Formats: sequence, structure tokens, C-alpha cells
Amino acid sequence: MKRTTFLVAVCGFLFSCSVDVNSQDVVGSGLVWENSLLNIGAVLAEDGPATADFYFVNKTDSSAYIRSVETDCGCTVAAYSQDTLASDRVGLVRVRYDPQSRGGTFSKLIIVHSNVHPEGDSLFLEGVNVPYPKDPEKHYGVRKAGLGFVFPVINLGTLLTDAPKTKYVDFYNFNDFPIQLSQKQERLPEHTAVEMIPPVVAANSRAVLAISYDAAMKKDLGFVEETVPLSLLSGERMDLSIALMATIHEHFDPVPVNEVDNVPRLSIGEREIDLGKISSVSRVSGKVTLENTGPLPLNVRKIVSNCDCLEFAVPGYDLDPGEEMVLVFNFDPKGRRGIDHKTLTFFSNDPLNPTQTVVIKSRID
Repeated sequence: MKRTTFLVAVCGFLFSCSVDVNSQDVVGSGLVWENSLLNIGAVLAEDGPATADFYFVNKTDSSAYIRSVETDCGCTVAAYSQDTLASDRVGLVRVRYDPQSRGGTFSKLIIVHSNVHPEGDSLFLEGVNVPYPKDPEKHYGVRKAGLGFVFPVINLGTLLTDAPKTKYVDFYNFNDFPIQLSQKQERLPEHTAVEMIPPVVAANSRAVLAISYDAAMKKDLGFVEETVPLSLLSGERMDLSIALMATIHEHFDPVPVNEVDNVPRLSIGEREIDLGKISSVSRVSGKVTLENTGPLPLNVRKIVSNCDCLEFAVPGYDLDPGEEMVLVFNFDPKGRRGIDHKTLTFFSNDPLNPTQTVVIKSRID
């Protein structure tokens, strides 16, 4: 699980040497890092420590050298280039992460002090630490095609449309034979990609599914759930279905301060609606006023209710500057009692508030 991708010419880099690098390969001044953040994915405890390589180039006009490297945890140890690097030479900081600590996602800070930057350059190592369970039979209690998973549904969390997100899911192969993913995944949706780490999983051993989800290609917003079919190979082909869920939000680049007044703006007149005391045998109607208070056209991408009992009708999804429209909703409280909260969520191209929610409250007799 090493990350060494900077230059083919330095793949054989040793701590005791340095190599030339074309000055056009990087931009900037000082010590220029290939990556200041590396994600090493899932680290299984039984695989031992994982390493990550941070490469840098000396883009000063004089020699540079590393004085010291600090880490914020005893679980991370850094080794680094000890020699003095001339201008345009490459150096390396190699970080070793020991997963023998509590599990879960981690983000480790590494500070590199050099004669170029005495206060230090900050690097970050991220990933997911997966401890070995005391009882795999119980821990991986959800069985599918002879594989054990912790949860029946994989929650990808919040996804943005600017870049795919990868979720690392550990599992246990309870089969008495090795398994691997088929090279042909004909039924896999275009917006998902799955990798098995390692590619071949031995019998009675653990591994990881790296599930990548491209929210932009999904072309949807809000809460989504779907089942992803996978094909496995052993002695014969096997089918495995993975249930996914996520919440998708559209990504907008930050709006400069001087442009805040030059974007579409969705203004919602009623952010909280109290229907008061209502009967469980009568439908109740209400309305929500939507207005574009910005100077550019507004597009409401999607409107979602959190219950089939809450229906709505809207005259359109586009608003010119200064235009408003009224959304009418109907709430059917049948079968419900007590204090009740329902929501309408609006997704729009308002870059300052792309997702807004209206809460509809009632007390049902």
C-alpha cells in the first residue's frame, strides 16, 4: 500500500542519494511537494505497517536540506533524505504508519523542518485503520455469497459532484476457496467502480472493497440508495449484491466576496410551517413561497419530501430575477399520532445556499 508516483526517474530513489529533475515538472518556490496529503486507504492490522512516500523538489537557487521531521502520533514514524540537495534535485520523506491503535479514519500531521522553511512544511497522511476483530464470525455477521460484512448497507455518507469518493469496506472470506472480482462487470453502474484489495482473497482471510462513486455521473441529488451487482470468480462465477446509500449535494466553487451580489439567490418565505393541531382523518394543505432575489436566473434542481404522505405541486423550476412562485403541498396524516415533523428540501443553483429545507410541524390527534 505504498504511494510512489512522482517521477518514473526516481522510482528507485534511496534515502542516501538525489537525482536531477526537469524544472518544468513542478511550479512554485522553496521545497515544492508533489502531494502534501496522501490517502493510503484501508490499512488491515494483520498486514502490518503501511508506508507512504512524500516527494519534493528543491526549487530554490541554493542548497536545501531537512533538519528534522515531527509527527503528531507515535503510530507514525518518518525517515527522510539526509543529504544536501542542490537546486532542482528531488528529496523524499517516507512515513511509516503502524495500525496497532484504535480503528477508524485517521489523519496524521507530519511537519518537515528544513533550512528553507525552518517553521516547517505540513504534510498529512490519511486512511482508515481496520483492527482485527476478536471474533470474525460475529463481527462479520452479514453473509453474502460466503463473504462476511459488518453492515447490510454501505453508507457512503455525503457526496459532492466535484469528484468521486471512495469508501473502503472490509470483509471476510468465509469460503474455503479464494475469490476475486471478475474482470468483466457488465451490470456495474457507470457511476461506480469497485476494486478488491488484494486482487485475490485467500480462503478464511480478510480483504477490502474499494468502492468509488461518481456523484456527478449519477445525475441525482439528495438521498439515494441502490444495489450494485458484482461478479466474483472462484472455481465458478458467483454473484454478489452490495447495497449502497448516500446523500448527494451539488458542488459550487467558493464565491468571491465581490461576486456575492451577482449570483442567483433562492429566498424561501416560510422556512418553518406550523400546521397546529390537526385530525388524523383529514388532509391538510399549505404553501411555500419561492423567490429569486438575485440578478441571474435561478433553477430549482430538485424538490424532495421526506415522506410519501407529503405531496407537492410547483408551477415550474425556473425563476427569473425578481420572480416568485408558490409551491402548494398536501399532508395526509392518516395513521399518525402526536407531534410530527416533515420536511421539503430544495436543491438549486444558488451557490451560497444550494440546499435549503422547510420544516412542516403538526400535532396530530
